[in-house]
Amino acid sequence: MNNTRLINFKLVICILSGIALVYIIYPLFSILIFVEPNILLESLIKPRVIDAFVLSIGTASVSTLLIALFGIPLAYCISRYKFPGRSVAQIIIVIPLVLPPLASGALLLGVFNPQSFLDRLFPNIEFTQSIIGIIIAQTYVASPFMILASMAAFDSIDKSLENVARVLGKRNLEVFLRISIPLAKKGILVGIMMTWIRAIGELGATLMLAYNPHTISIQIYEDNALGGLSQAIPGIILSILLSVVLIIVYSIIVKKSNGDTRKNNRIFSFGGS
Repeated sequence: MNNTRLINFKLVICILSGIALVYIIYPLFSILIFVEPNILLESLIKPRVIDAFVLSIGTASVSTLLIALFGIPLAYCISRYKFPGRSVAQIIIVIPLVLPPLASGALLLGVFNPQSFLDRLFPNIEFTQSIIGIIIAQTYVASPFMILASMAAFDSIDKSLENVARVLGKRNLEVFLRISIPLAKKGILVGIMMTWIRAIGELGATLMLAYNPHTISIQIYEDNALGGLSQAIPGIILSILLSVVLIIVYSIIVKKSNGDTRKNNRIFSFGGS
């Protein structure tokens, strides 16, 4: 009887899993319908598509770096310290994640529009319709992915390891860099990957704040609006290829990280280099 129930449970799980996988992969086959193979390569190297693709990679990399620079310390702060307003800070972090991207873009436009205080304070900086505007939009919308993933990673660390380091005379900064970050690196890597992908795929906020120059998402949106899905396929394919490459690279890094687990045990021999 128990074996029958187990088989039935596995069957239900497999069916539901199969439906989910088919739902995710089926739209990819639309590429075969809307584009002719003989002109696919030619369409992939169109200057406007390549320029938008390169711009997206560059701006998303800068945005991810900025989010990591400020977001990882913020995640550590919320994970480790108890302070007034901590719960409010956690809610604030999630706001860009739950807001519709167009709403986020409208809010950013209110802050960075040509008549805003910041524009008057920095008159020589073009915040809208510029690469800076793209980075601002990407950074705002993608920030929760980095912060939340890093928070979860720090929360999973045994705090006693950090406390032992402090007892042995290590400063807080050294504990953060040599203990906390290495132990949380898998979660942080997940955050970096998700943040980078989200920044590249950002559309709504960028649409409001910096329609020009075109990112790959804006280019796909415009090509589809002007020429139909067949014109947007090249940008879509490049985005898919980039995602696949990033996932492969991430898998290699994680596998290497698992192989280095024993080396991390030297964490207690703080005198070693």
